[in-house]
Amino acid sequence: MNNDGAKKPTAPAKPSLSALTAAALALPGLAPAQVETDLLYSRYQEADLPGERSSDGVDHPRYEIDTYLFRLAAPLGDQAVVANLTYETLSGASPWYVEPRQAGVDDTPVQVMSGASIRENRADVQLTWALPLGGIDWGVSLGYSTEDDYRATSGGIEFEYRPLGSAHSLSGGVGYSYDKIDPVRGARSLDVIEAADKDSLNAFLGVSWVLDARTVLQTAVSYGLHDGFLSDPYKRVYVVQGPTLIADSRPEERQQFTASARLRRYLAGVGAALHADYRYYRDDWQIEAHTVELSWHQALGEHWRVVPGLRWYSQSQAEFYAPYFQTPRSDGLASSDYRLSPYGALTARLDLRRALPGDWEIGIGGEWYEASADYAVSSVAVESPGLVEYLIFNFRLGTRF
Repeated sequence: MNNDGAKKPTAPAKPSLSALTAAALALPGLAPAQVETDLLYSRYQEADLPGERSSDGVDHPRYEIDTYLFRLAAPLGDQAVVANLTYETLSGASPWYVEPRQAGVDDTPVQVMSGASIRENRADVQLTWALPLGGIDWGVSLGYSTEDDYRATSGGIEFEYRPLGSAHSLSGGVGYSYDKIDPVRGARSLDVIEAADKDSLNAFLGVSWVLDARTVLQTAVSYGLHDGFLSDPYKRVYVVQGPTLIADSRPEERQQFTASARLRRYLAGVGAALHADYRYYRDDWQIEAHTVELSWHQALGEHWRVVPGLRWYSQSQAEFYAPYFQTPRSDGLASSDYRLSPYGALTARLDLRRALPGDWEIGIGGEWYEASADYAVSSVAVESPGLVEYLIFNFRLGTRF
């Protein structure tokens, strides 16, 4: 998975319990006075892999993803029901394995691509019921996602407690997902597994403080446990001495820890709000990561709002990662997936929204992302040739009635 929060990985998007709980964090106590609907479209386009980083010296196109999302939030007295329906179409090529440009002569790692034959569709539904009970706001979520080679069933429960007259609130939740993969034989590999599954459990706990009339601070910690098949069935690893290509092989368990802080400050003099976020991540695969994000929410008159933002990310590598290996590892683990490599990334985004008559709102936005060893905290000895750069364009139309 991409730990930097990038909206799209270089593989078909899979449901994430951490994303589920993060999205549901704002849902308890929603109970909108009106029905709210949103229609969103986004176009995700990865930059071509340049020839100087590819094994054949030729530029290679990568993923294109079109996403359509419909959201409906409806009040039920002091309760609310929220439904999110997502449909995605994906096409393009994916990094397959990394090899030396010329073993023993030029050891520069170069990327071998899967070919441009990958085409997939994904449908996802998420339902959340928000209700007050015992002085606490609760949110119960269920989800199901299906695509050509992947099925995921998930559920979660969240809460938010605001003591009467207090300047702070407490929130938390747990979520579970059962994922099953039935790989489509492709990616030019003959030993793709027949089927596999995994279980994921996530939990989080957060505290929010109202520091003054214009400032809110939120802090949270979370824990994730993933058990089962965590390797990528389509990727391979190049070994110089020994079997030339071996399967991507990762531990069958992964524990993840995060700690985050979010500051919200309203600046009345300019009619804007500053959002500042920091997240620390660590897992037992020895990946450690830092994310810093700043965004500026500016009102322009009565109808316009513009939101520029910038995010920086840096991570260390997994203990079993290398672009390629001289000999097989003694523990049998190995991966050359760039998402497990050491790198940093920058993301810049801009969103523009306008309120229209009749409680309608329209919005457009864009995002640019680039991963590079140059953005990492620590010096990276060898940069993965599979690092990605992408652009996202999105359009939103919403109303309430």
